[in-house]
Order: sequence, then C-alpha cells, then structure tokens
Amino acid sequence: MSAPPDLEKAVLVGIIIAPHGVEGVVSAEKLSDNPRRFQAGAEFFDEQGRSYFLQQASVHRGRLLLSLRGVTDRDAAEKLRGTRLYIVPKAEDQPPDGTYYHYQLSGLEVRQAGEKIGVIEEILTYAANDVFLVRKPDGREILVPALKQMVKKVDIKGGYMEVELPEGLS
Repeated sequence: MSAPPDLEKAVLVGIIIAPHGVEGVVSAEKLSDNPRRFQAGAEFFDEQGRSYFLQQASVHRGRLLLSLRGVTDRDAAEKLRGTRLYIVPKAEDQPPDGTYYHYQLSGLEVRQAGEKIGVIEEILTYAANDVFLVRKPDGREILVPALKQMVKKVDIKGGYMEVELPEGLS
C-alpha cells in the first residue's frame, strides 16, 4: 500500500455502480476524460483512504468494467457498490499552461471588473468550446463561453476567474 492520499488534491474519476457477473468485476461510471486513468496498474483510493489496484478495464454499454486486485467474487464486488474512486494527479498529469481540467475550474468564483458575479457550478462540453454555467448570488444562471476574449484570467490558487462579458450577457 502506498502513502495515504492527499485528499485536498484528490480527483474523483469514477463511481462503482454494481457487480458485473460472478468473478468480482464491477461496473463503474467514468468521470474522467483522461484515457490513462484506467490502464492496468492504476491505483485508486476511496474516501477512507483504502487503495484499489486496477488489473484490467474495458467498456460495456457505456460503462467501465473494472477488475480490481483482490476482488474475486460477486460478494466482494457487491460490497464496493457506491464506492467513489479517486486519484491524486501527478505533476506529469497537469495540463499545459493556460489550460485547466474541469475539476480545477468547478466552484471558482467568477468576477467581472473585480466584482463577484457568481460561481462556476457546471462546465458544459460542446464541439466548438466549453461553456461555464455560472450561478449568480440571486440564484439565476448565466452561460459564459470558454473563450479567450471573455475569460481574461484564471487564478486557481486565488479561487477565481476574471471575465469580460459583452453587454447583455451578465
């Protein structure tokens, strides 16, 4: 077992949904778009810090099928139902400068001219570009395209994104 994970830097990458078959395989919902996350040998951990080592992964009907070391029958797989699988990204997993993973942006305060206009609640992915769903303090939501002409600064450590929205969008 490796060192206890740093839960502050943990990223949720999957949730075990149910057993699949009788040999300990589990069906999981994939929450990561990084294809390397589910390669044989990958290590995940849960909220209690227990480690899970991936032996094999495949896709079946839109879900991941995972074979985890030590999970060899349906009863053991059933006990994992609802388990949230986390990883701690390594330095080499960080995106290039000026780009960010969704988990880094979700929850950021959104400011215009230094004033808070809302919080990023969700990131919608479209073919042309992502769109930030920003929840305003009054409960209304606005959609902000993830475009350089609108997003002026992202400060992950500071917890905010500075935007310049056209008239009528805010």
